[in-house]
Amino acid sequence: MIRPGPSRRAMLGGALCLAGDHGLGAAPGFAAAPSWSADSLQAAAARKGVAYGSAVNGVTLRQDPAYGRALAREAGLLVSENAMKLTYAWRAPEALDFTYADEVVAFAEGNRQRLRGHTLVWHEGLPAWIEARLAAGEGEAFLRRWIGAMAGRYRSRIEAWDVVNEICGPQDGRADGLRRTPWLAGLGPGYVDLAFRIQHAVAPDAAGVWNENDLELDADWIDQRRTMVLRTLEGMRRRGVPIRRLGLQGHLYAKHPLNQDKLRRFLKEVAALGLAIEVTEFDVNDRTYPADLGARDRAVSDLARCFLDVVLDEPAVLNVLSWDITNRNTWLNTNPERRRADGLVQRALPLDEHLARTPLWSAMHRAFVDAPDHRKARDALRGA
Repeated sequence: MIRPGPSRRAMLGGALCLAGDHGLGAAPGFAAAPSWSADSLQAAAARKGVAYGSAVNGVTLRQDPAYGRALAREAGLLVSENAMKLTYAWRAPEALDFTYADEVVAFAEGNRQRLRGHTLVWHEGLPAWIEARLAAGEGEAFLRRWIGAMAGRYRSRIEAWDVVNEICGPQDGRADGLRRTPWLAGLGPGYVDLAFRIQHAVAPDAAGVWNENDLELDADWIDQRRTMVLRTLEGMRRRGVPIRRLGLQGHLYAKHPLNQDKLRRFLKEVAALGLAIEVTEFDVNDRTYPADLGARDRAVSDLARCFLDVVLDEPAVLNVLSWDITNRNTWLNTNPERRRADGLVQRALPLDEHLARTPLWSAMHRAFVDAPDHRKARDALRGA
């Protein structure tokens, strides 16, 4: 059943690297002042007109008050890691469950933090009963019901939705470059435009975002992905699709270098289409870095700075979110293809397993401090 919930940088740089309160007004249920500390990542980012945020693990948030205090201290923007995904919120027909999503929303609002929504359409984690409906020709009706339920529930409380996630797939051989998925099979290539139009109709005050992976680093196959993304965005803009932002996931790893010139050009090309940009899932995979803690932290911090310096040079960038805030929660330690062979905990995020600030935290903080001021551009184009 559907359970009741609680009440109520602007839109629109190159060496080769080797491997403010943001205008929030008072609202019912919000704390008298934002929760983040004066020396936090959010405070440093906000002084330059951008925001720092983090994904939230709902189970840890419920079980560990110290984790919640760390999120409140460091972040001005939150996104639920899993609770708003279809596979978690709608496990069986007629069984929509918003429990964890409601808890994340209530936590953010109580700390006067802004919210992103993730994600409405994704090819992974589709329960069998949903795939059957897509295959049976019921895809559009289901998509309307799903987006209406999830985006509608948090209307005016979430600033941006990842409407589609990881749809880029040149490796699948289609002329349009779309990834072959059950959504594509059931609805055809128009499902992307349709999802954005439904989201905009349901929650018009929330920016529609295309969230995509593997656009940051340097390889021939990544160049192909950037080309596909730009070509697809141009078409969406011509067709009047209500897309307002591109989400650059920002998962970094050492096996491919980071070419700052290429990344800078790509960001400028996206911004030239009139779109804002967000870094939505930032972390650093240290799998191939040395076991030595000092050497590993230096390599992680250097790669992060190479990336963030380029990203924060682009005025169209609004937000930088890490994919959780503590190394004990990173997906890199649980995914078999991402874990370190030596079993060590990856140093992927700004806080360690004990919620202490890491050298990566210092690198991120310095990147925000050294960034150009985005406030004028942000204020001129606040609707992004």
